[in-house]
Amino acid sequence: MRLSLLLLFPLVVHASPIKLTPIQVKSLGIQTASLTRHAGSLSTGMPATVVIPDGQTRVVAAPLAGLVLETRAAEGEPVRRGQVLARLSSPELIGLQGGLAQAASALDLARDSARRDEGLLREGIIPESRARASAATLAQTKAALNAQRAALRAQGLSDAAIARAERGEGFASEITLSAPISGVVMARQVTPGSRVEAATALYTIANLNPLWIEIDAPADVAARVKAGMKVELPGRQLKGVVLRVLPAAGAAQTVRLRARLDNVNTGPDATLRAGQSVAARIEGLGGGQEWRVPVKAVAREAGKSYVFVRRPDGFEARQITVLSQSANTVSLAGEFKDGELVAVGGIAALKSVWLGAEDAK
Repeated sequence: MRLSLLLLFPLVVHASPIKLTPIQVKSLGIQTASLTRHAGSLSTGMPATVVIPDGQTRVVAAPLAGLVLETRAAEGEPVRRGQVLARLSSPELIGLQGGLAQAASALDLARDSARRDEGLLREGIIPESRARASAATLAQTKAALNAQRAALRAQGLSDAAIARAERGEGFASEITLSAPISGVVMARQVTPGSRVEAATALYTIANLNPLWIEIDAPADVAARVKAGMKVELPGRQLKGVVLRVLPAAGAAQTVRLRARLDNVNTGPDATLRAGQSVAARIEGLGGGQEWRVPVKAVAREAGKSYVFVRRPDGFEARQITVLSQSANTVSLAGEFKDGELVAVGGIAALKSVWLGAEDAK
């Protein structure tokens, strides 16, 4: 192809820039279009994934083995902190309360013994070592009772139920599990009638406001991104800011950017969901020196990118920096003027003429 073009245009190979007559331009099928300035935007839309920020997800697990009696929230429902999610029946709970009652009785005995020995020590009837041993036993039984109370509280038992069990007035056989945070139920892993082991996940709850998006950016784009730059999702009324540029590159040689989106709608009509793929645009760079052209307008040679700019006597191959690329459009940085025309058709032929001229040099 290059050889045939050299034969057709013998004067072109010695010219710089690429000199072409209107007839030659037409015969090569070269078409032009005006550059579109895009001030303040770094990208036309880079692929991104919606993720839930760290620290905004909680798992509600069964504290003991037992039977799920009831669930009160379905997947996708909003819940408030403290709202009851499920009831669990567990025989192990009765054994724990029995241990609490025994610990309470042991504390009463230890307290009486320590009080008696303290009096005997004052009267000189017993040695000091015996009184110290009684005091140590009392401290140990207090600690054991407090541990039993804390264990039952961690199982979801109320303070009133713990007090009844401590007095030996009655043992509860059911545990009520509540939401630890306000948010949305992301998953319900059990149904009523299920038998579960201790630590089995029952619910996953997440606070979905704010959300993060993780953007896959070309390395040259990521090099220009700074924390605090504004982010928007084209076609959605959502804006955010860049939090950080992650240090590692992915398999596709892209760099991940993390941004936060605030005021996210988490209701039933939410348009943004965790795990969703979206397009993200970063604003704030370029000072008006960023432009958009069709993908087919960009020629690549020896690892560099060029566009062919129209001149009165032909074209000029002008090197550019590709900021980002979508299916149809390239966002680029370069020295251009408003109104300049670039070739958008016949690029292969124009590139061949250009390279032929360079070879001839």
